[in-house]
Amino acid sequence: MSTERANKWLTREVLTLAVLFLIFLAFFKVVLPLITGVDSPFTVVTSGSMRPTLEVGDLLIVVGADPYDLKVGDIIVFRVPWSSSLIVHRIIRIDMSTNGPIFYTKGDNNALPDPGFRTAKDIYGKVVLRIPYLGSALELLQTLPAKLAIVGVIAAYLLYEYSKILGRQDVEDDMSGSYTTEQRENWEETGYSDD
Repeated sequence: MSTERANKWLTREVLTLAVLFLIFLAFFKVVLPLITGVDSPFTVVTSGSMRPTLEVGDLLIVVGADPYDLKVGDIIVFRVPWSSSLIVHRIIRIDMSTNGPIFYTKGDNNALPDPGFRTAKDIYGKVVLRIPYLGSALELLQTLPAKLAIVGVIAAYLLYEYSKILGRQDVEDDMSGSYTTEQRENWEETGYSDD
């Protein structure tokens, strides 16, 4: 009886965790991209090129932007041929071409503007919010040791609670014979039942 009760509890907890994980995943992979207009609305600053405005490790919230709505001074996230990473720099000049606006960019901490110019297809999004240093913590959570530690803590909690239920049920089974019917009913009302 005690094993069955503990197994029901464990099944319920694992299903709850699975549902929470799916909700979390759906929120970050479906809902947020729909709201922000970009696949991943979070970017972490990895260089000092935008100091003092942005520091290494800052978390940036990025939204999709209509190139015609961008203006000089906006901080944008864009792709360049010379880097596999996204770049986060400020627009310093906008010119119009027959194919639409072209953007010249520069890091606030850089002496020179970025080479060339950006077109609308290069732009990933516009920075709308900076959360200081949170990006470093989130990057740490992306490492394998951190993921293993999180899974380990969850597994240890489940095993601990599972063993407590088994142990409590064994004590209840041992003590249940020594109670009167009235004492047993009072005991079950407090939450210690055999179901």
